[in-house]
Amino acid sequence: MPDLRPATTVHATFTERGGMLLDVRGRGRWYVLTPSGALWWRHLAEGATADEAADAVAAHYGADPEQVRVDMRALAQQLCDRRLLCTADRWRRQR
Repeated sequence: MPDLRPATTVHATFTERGGMLLDVRGRGRWYVLTPSGALWWRHLAEGATADEAADAVAAHYGADPEQVRVDMRALAQQLCDRRLLCTADRWRRQR
């Protein structure tokens, strides 16, 4: 999986129940993250690779790391399709 970063047009907020992502492009759409998805997003925002972030989520929840990687790759694809995540190279060009 490529190195991913939150798009610069996305603002995130977190609670103990998960997270909300606000995409400020266009209409300003909100997206909901589960608690595990929110934790994964936080690790990405702090500079972890997608797999490092997935491993941290697995460790936090005591889950199988391979299954969490599969799940987070599926989430990453959805978020990339919506342009909420971008590759690290693209992220550097946006800044």
